Amino acid sequence: MDEVRIVSKFTRSVISKLLKMTLHKKLGYNIDIRLNEVNATVTDGKTHVHLDVDAELDKDELMKILKTIGLN
Repeated sequence: MDEVRIVSKFTRSVISKLLKMTLHKKLGYNIDIRLNEVNATVTDGKTHVHLDVDAELDKDELMKILKTIGLN
Protein backbone atom coordinates (compact mmCIF):
# COMPACT_ATOMS: atom_id res chain seq x y z
CA MET A 1 0.00 0.00 0.00
CA ASP A 2 1.33 3.40 -1.01
CA GLU A 3 0.06 6.62 0.52
CA VAL A 4 0.52 10.28 -0.39
CA ARG A 5 -0.60 13.06 1.94
CA ILE A 6 -0.37 16.71 1.05
CA VAL A 7 -0.82 18.80 4.18
CA SER A 8 1.93 21.42 3.77
CA LYS A 9 0.39 24.91 3.64
CA PHE A 10 2.78 26.00 0.86
CA THR A 11 2.07 22.96 -1.35
CA ARG A 12 -1.69 23.21 -0.82
CA SER A 13 -1.55 26.90 -1.71
CA VAL A 14 0.36 26.24 -4.95
CA ILE A 15 -2.03 23.44 -5.99
CA SER A 16 -5.06 25.63 -5.13
CA LYS A 17 -3.76 28.44 -7.34
CA LEU A 18 -3.11 26.00 -10.20
CA LEU A 19 -6.65 24.63 -9.89
CA LYS A 20 -8.15 28.12 -9.87
CA MET A 21 -6.17 29.15 -12.97
CA THR A 22 -7.04 25.93 -14.79
CA LEU A 23 -10.77 26.21 -14.05
CA HIS A 24 -10.77 29.80 -15.25
CA LYS A 25 -8.73 29.08 -18.38
CA LYS A 26 -10.47 25.85 -19.46
CA LEU A 27 -14.06 26.44 -18.31
CA GLY A 28 -14.30 30.19 -17.73
CA TYR A 29 -15.39 29.83 -14.08
CA ASN A 30 -14.06 32.27 -11.49
CA ILE A 31 -13.93 30.11 -8.34
CA ASP A 32 -11.71 30.67 -5.31
CA ILE A 33 -10.51 27.18 -4.32
CA ARG A 34 -8.64 26.28 -1.14
CA LEU A 35 -7.34 22.77 -0.61
CA ASN A 36 -7.28 21.85 3.05
CA GLU A 37 -5.89 18.33 2.70
CA VAL A 38 -5.22 15.74 0.00
CA ASN A 39 -4.83 12.01 0.66
CA ALA A 40 -4.19 9.40 -2.02
CA THR A 41 -3.90 5.69 -1.24
CA VAL A 42 -2.97 2.98 -3.74
CA THR A 43 -3.98 -0.56 -2.79
CA ASP A 44 -3.87 -3.52 -5.20
CA GLY A 45 -3.67 -1.26 -8.25
CA LYS A 46 -6.67 0.89 -7.24
CA THR A 47 -6.27 4.49 -6.14
CA HIS A 48 -8.51 6.16 -3.58
CA VAL A 49 -8.28 9.98 -3.42
CA HIS A 50 -9.78 12.05 -0.61
CA LEU A 51 -9.96 15.84 -0.98
CA ASP A 52 -10.91 18.37 1.68
CA VAL A 53 -11.72 21.49 -0.34
CA ASP A 54 -13.39 24.85 0.28
CA ALA A 55 -14.64 26.91 -2.66
CA GLU A 56 -16.18 30.35 -2.90
CA LEU A 57 -17.97 31.70 -5.93
CA ASP A 58 -20.55 34.32 -6.81
CA LYS A 59 -24.18 33.35 -7.23
CA ASP A 60 -23.89 34.16 -10.96
CA GLU A 61 -21.01 31.67 -11.30
CA LEU A 62 -23.05 28.99 -9.51
CA MET A 63 -26.03 29.61 -11.78
CA LYS A 64 -23.73 29.38 -14.82
CA ILE A 65 -22.37 26.02 -13.63
CA LEU A 66 -25.84 24.65 -12.87
CA LYS A 67 -27.09 25.78 -16.28
CA THR A 68 -24.11 24.12 -17.99
CA ILE A 69 -24.85 20.74 -16.37
CA GLY A 70 -28.60 21.05 -16.96
CA LEU A 71 -29.83 21.58 -13.40
CA ASN A 72 -31.29 25.01 -13.97
